[in-house]
Amino acid sequence: MTTTPGLGADAEPRKSAPVTLARDEPASTAFVAVALECIDHWRSNESMLLHTRAMPHLHQTRVGVRRLRSAFSLFRPLLQDVPGSRDVAHRLRTLALPFGRARDLDVLLAGPLVDGLDTWQVTRLWRARETAYDVVVSVLRSREWADAGRSLDDLVASAPWSLPDDPPILPLAGAALDRRLHRVVGRMDRLAEMPPAERHRVRIEAKKLRYGCEFFASLHPTQVPRVTTQTGEVLVGPLAYSWQVEQVQSALGALNDHHASDELLRSVRSGAPAVDEDALVDAGVAAVRALAVVPPFWR
Repeated sequence: MTTTPGLGADAEPRKSAPVTLARDEPASTAFVAVALECIDHWRSNESMLLHTRAMPHLHQTRVGVRRLRSAFSLFRPLLQDVPGSRDVAHRLRTLALPFGRARDLDVLLAGPLVDGLDTWQVTRLWRARETAYDVVVSVLRSREWADAGRSLDDLVASAPWSLPDDPPILPLAGAALDRRLHRVVGRMDRLAEMPPAERHRVRIEAKKLRYGCEFFASLHPTQVPRVTTQTGEVLVGPLAYSWQVEQVQSALGALNDHHASDELLRSVRSGAPAVDEDALVDAGVAAVRALAVVPPFWR
């Protein structure tokens, strides 16, 4: 087995935290609470990442930004009349794109696919990882990143933005979750025939649905649904539903993850072992079908 340099895999990141919302509070107030949690999640890890260049800090920085962008999407009916909201979300997405390559290299170097590679191959992958991290750090220290952050802070601080309509969060949250669920299970019968890019968009909708389940969990203190995970853990209510959605994410992402690893390995004259792509697609379809029969906790 070829060993890799330290990826900082044991570093302790700041993980996402629950958000407590009241059913009758204005949607703008709820958005601020969700956004502030996502911002703290991202920036706490960003601060550590700049010093450690550790795998968990990169991952959680990326997750924090993605959760925030999902919040913008879930609250779009409210934010569509807020000047600058769409621009901020777009700038964060564009600036954070290089984080994906660094994450892919981390996952590859931490996994079993590097076993058996020659030392020069692992060294080249490690150098690629360091280069990818250099790009991430340059983004985080850039004027563009700082400007986007200031625009975001100004947007959040100026809530409730003198909106013509600021409804209670409960109906907005339910409608947002319904939309994302439909975009996942509503395409179930066509999933196997979809081109990979379209199937990837379904996965993105599943990710937004999962984050929405986490954001809005406190609005629905229910014990339904109830699932038992592969490890025997029993989950109920929003946590159970979120776990079920995560199974969809993982299943739909397996083929994409394989292609990413294969591309990186080919850069060092190797490749990922062949997989049964039809079986992976079938597993994705099965995960969506399993989600379709789970009672949504918000109804």
